[in-house]
Amino acid sequence: MSRKGSLLALRDRDPAPSPASAEPEGRAVAPIAASTGPGPASSPVAPSRQGKKAMTGYFSPEMSFAMHMTARKHGMSLQDAMAEAFNDWLRKMGESPVGK
Repeated sequence: MSRKGSLLALRDRDPAPSPASAEPEGRAVAPIAASTGPGPASSPVAPSRQGKKAMTGYFSPEMSFAMHMTARKHGMSLQDAMAEAFNDWLRKMGESPVGK
């Protein structure tokens, strides 16, 4: 038995009005910018991510598994393990480590 609600229950609901239907055809609608005011309700970014920038990469499943398992074995998050590796690489290249 599924814990999620059935899609059949949604079929009798009234569809939500489309905001684009009010605009004339051929005219682009500008996206609404997120509020930058203070407070958790107006911030689109989690407080722990403010002032930080994502760095991503695509690796083999084996590399991903090894990194996750080794980080966990040493009581670290993958992000902390990556920060340590990046700082070690910066030192190797003659640069100053910059922390997390």
